[in-house]
Amino acid sequence: MDFLEELLILNNIFKLNEIADDRKLEGIEREEFIKKYNKSNNRLFKKCKKYMIDEYKEIVEKYERKSSAA
Repeated sequence: MDFLEELLILNNIFKLNEIADDRKLEGIEREEFIKKYNKSNNRLFKKCKKYMIDEYKEIVEKYERKSSAA
């Protein structure tokens, strides 16, 4: 299995557990909730090949230049 795919699955399970905690679900209710919403079409992130890090760095550098010039 692809690393990113595994990461998405783990993130989804983690998020579902957080939501179950917020709703104070326990035991069978919790298991049914996680089983119901842990589906491949219910993932919170999409796998893509575009990286935004360089654009983010450019924005940070612009901000730092503005801050140091002022």
